[in-house]
Amino acid sequence: YKGMMEKIDITATGVVDSIRNKMAVATVSNKGLMPSGVLSEFQGAYSVLLFETTSTPVTGSILLSISAISSGMPSLYYISISRAGDVTGNPNLKVKVLSGSYNIKIKAKTEADGKCRVYAERLVYTPILNVLLMSSFGISMKMEAADNSAFEGGFEATLE
Repeated sequence: YKGMMEKIDITATGVVDSIRNKMAVATVSNKGLMPSGVLSEFQGAYSVLLFETTSTPVTGSILLSISAISSGMPSLYYISISRAGDVTGNPNLKVKVLSGSYNIKIKAKTEADGKCRVYAERLVYTPILNVLLMSSFGISMKMEAADNSAFEGGFEATLE
């Protein structure tokens, strides 16, 4: 077939090394080494901005595997958020602990324009978080370090 490239075996180590040195390295941020099914992960001595709303109507859910410390048993949270399109107040934000304990609280703060940011609150721990996005209409994942002052005056998710 005209235009097809034939397969070529490259055996010279100098050529192979040269090609490898020019290739981009796959990292977690380059979407190369993430564990299967994990959308995002975070570890650090900070509270974490999990996600924020991008529209007034919102419906979304995530599974959050969260360990308070690097040697701790992880807990599994199911977090859901919803709000009607004509509302700019606080959305319905619920957390259900599927396994483990609720030792890292889920907090949120809604701005006057309706944008809501949802956080995992760090107190004295260095949490390890892994997130699997289940549904995401009107939310954008962030997984960024945050200061506790970012959600002062906000609200805590309803524990089911």
